[in-house]
Amino acid sequence: MSKKELTNVKQNDVKTEEKVQDILIEDLSTQEAVDNFVLGIIPEQFVKDYKKIKKLQDNLAKTEDEIKAKLLKMFEEHPEMEGKTVGRDGLTFTYTSSYIRNTVDGKKLQEEHPEIYKKMLKQTTVKSTIKTSIKY
Repeated sequence: MSKKELTNVKQNDVKTEEKVQDILIEDLSTQEAVDNFVLGIIPEQFVKDYKKIKKLQDNLAKTEDEIKAKLLKMFEEHPEMEGKTVGRDGLTFTYTSSYIRNTVDGKKLQEEHPEIYKKMLKQTTVKSTIKTSIKY
């Protein structure tokens, strides 16, 4: 079946859908066929919009990281702020200070018996973080 005939196929017909599936499987044997198929799936406007939005997201993420770094510095320089939330217009940032977390060393635990759980505890320092939330 040619591309022109494929274009004329009604998408709501179950038998036609099966034919389309068969054609696509056969037709996707070359890179050119795959490229043409993808062109039919991904609208040009979507690609343009996606690129714009992705760039905005990347810029937003960079700005967010900069703001979080400044907030982290502020919170760490002012211990009295521990557990406090700061924000503006429904956007909030909550500081969590670093802490020690006890975990089980899984490799040793596999080698040893479960009854010696306490012997296998190890401590690691968890980096301080900033949590972001927003109200709509």
